[in-house]
Amino acid sequence: MLQQKRMPEGETALTAPECYRFVLSNPDVDVCMTGTKTVGQMKENLAVLEQVPLKEEEMRRIRKTGEYLYKK
Repeated sequence: MLQQKRMPEGETALTAPECYRFVLSNPDVDVCMTGTKTVGQMKENLAVLEQVPLKEEEMRRIRKTGEYLYKK
């Protein structure tokens, strides 16, 4: 979901923080784990915890992208 070449036409690749926000905004998810290579990435991911949950419109966009990528 992070690679532009895999995205549906007209969609922008997601960032790692957007993916984490999606998981943290999803009531069906109990655990969110991150994998970072740098302290900067870790700080960026942790900053997501201070943001408001995604709006339903944003959740739909990410679900649509996931469905496209995983052909569900």
